[in-house]
Order: sequence, then C-alpha cells, then structure tokens
Amino acid sequence: MKSKSKVKNILILGGSGFIGSNFLRFAHGLEQDNQNKRDFLSKKLQYRIIAPSHEQLDILNVNQLSNIFKDLFPEIVINFAAHRDANSAELQRGNVDGSVWKTNVKGVGNISKICQEYGSFFIHISTDMVFSGSQNNPGPYDEKTKPEIKLENLSWYGWTKAEGERVLEDNKKTAIIRVGNVTNILYDPKLDYVGKILYLFDRNKLYSLFSDQYLTLTYVPSMFEVMETLIRKKINGVFHVASRNVFSPYELAKYLIEKIRGKTDVVRKMSINDYFKFSPHRYPQYGGLLAKETAKQLRVELLDWERIVDLYIAKMSSSLH
Repeated sequence: MKSKSKVKNILILGGSGFIGSNFLRFAHGLEQDNQNKRDFLSKKLQYRIIAPSHEQLDILNVNQLSNIFKDLFPEIVINFAAHRDANSAELQRGNVDGSVWKTNVKGVGNISKICQEYGSFFIHISTDMVFSGSQNNPGPYDEKTKPEIKLENLSWYGWTKAEGERVLEDNKKTAIIRVGNVTNILYDPKLDYVGKILYLFDRNKLYSLFSDQYLTLTYVPSMFEVMETLIRKKINGVFHVASRNVFSPYELAKYLIEKIRGKTDVVRKMSINDYFKFSPHRYPQYGGLLAKETAKQLRVELLDWERIVDLYIAKMSSSLH
C-alpha cells in the first residue's frame, strides 16, 4: 500500500522504555526536557514521529496495529518494545504463553507482518544475548553470525530475542540492530550499565563483579548515529553497535571508580563460574559484539570501552556545573 499522507511518518513502538525514550529526545534535538511529548515533527530527521503509549497501542493487539497503520501509513517503524529484564524473564523459561514470549516473539511477528503489508521499513532492536558466549562458541560475534539455535545455551530472554530475529527472516525491508550493556549519561543510573555501577558504589551496595566475563559496551549516541543513517538510507541487514574492545565487569568498574571517585582497590571480584553453579544460562561468559562491518558500511567511529567511560564521566561532570 502507498501512503495517503504527504508527511513522512515514523512510528515508534516502546517509546516510553529504556532506549526508546532517549531516542525521542535525540530525534527532537532534546536532552532531558519534554521527554513525554508524544507527537512532533523532528527537525533533525525530517519526519513526523509518532510514539503512542502502551495503553494507546499494544503490539499484541492486531486490530490496534491495523488501525494505526491505516491512519498513519508509516514509512518507517522502529521497535524498541521488549521484555528486557533477564532475571524476571527466566522465571517464564519455556512458557510460550507468557508475556516475555508474547512481547519478544509474537509482537515482533505482528509488527513485521503489517509492515510488509504497508511496505514500511522496519528497524528492530535486538541484543548480544542471542549468542551463547560459551567457551565452545565464544564471541565477540560479527554481524553475519546467526543467533544460537539451541535453547539450552541461552537465557529465556536471549532465546526469545533470537526467535524474534528469526521471525524477521522473510521480511526484506528490515534492519536489525544488536546492542548490549547500554550506557548513556541521560539514562536513569539504575538502568544504565555504567551508571548503575556508580549508583551502587556510592550507596555501598556494589556487589562483587565478574573478572572472567568478557563483553562489549554500547554507547547510545553511537547507536542513534547508526539509526539515523538507517532511517535516511533504509539499508537492510544486521548491524552492531559495540565498543571496539571487550571488558570484564570488574575491570570496567575499577577503571570507572578510580577515574571518577579517585579510589583504588575498592571493587570486589568473583568468578562467573561460581554463578554458573546456580544459574548456568543467565549470562554469556565470552560474549560481546564485533561492529567493524557496521562501522565501515555506515561510517561510524568505533570507540574503545575506556573512551566510552571517559565520555560518560565528562558528561556527568559537565551536568553538575
């Protein structure tokens, strides 16, 4: 179907969530103000961006999706909606009638189907946890690596996100963006990867961190730079947003606390192998993403994780003055 509107629309799903709300501020050229504004014309992207609340649009409600597509004929749809909390997701392990499966798999299928019907370009946010990060299949993983195909090798959150990606395999107008351990100074510190470490440390609540787990860091401004290019050019494929190098949580916390609080030898460490005795699928050990092809194709600069933490600290310092 062709759009009946002269205005180019972007439909945002999950705009009130962790990453979605920050994208709305980015698209509107804002920092922290007016984050609840739901309907505006983005001067930066030259699109009218519509971000209905969950109450206004439930991706599991096919009739609601149909009605909003009939009204908007969106040229681009961006899906931030997901059940992200891996701990609570694990409580639903194996339950295809649960909210995690419905949101991360069934909802994605609903969106993809109607996007194909209307010819909308679909940008879907996924995760590094679609890979096992095991010793037998270690990361970091490049953009061409297929998600894990064995449930026993993933958390339930990771499995449902992997299944969500597989739902999109027959949609030729789709970009999947994988991220992991997301950080940005504008986030709620309890949700932000770097910010949470500092938040807990300042309250004497920082627990022992893994010294033998290896991950990459996603810097939100880099993610939005990728998204802006995909919006402009509508490039199909899988794209990664990740630091150039891997870190261990213990290593990152030590670096952060010494830099911003001037304290050394205050972060405790533990082995992830001790954790695996109780929860073998919750975390990847050798995880992370390689983003070289994304950086080359979209001309995005790759940053070391140390540089990302430095930028976080600099932004935090400037926000206090």
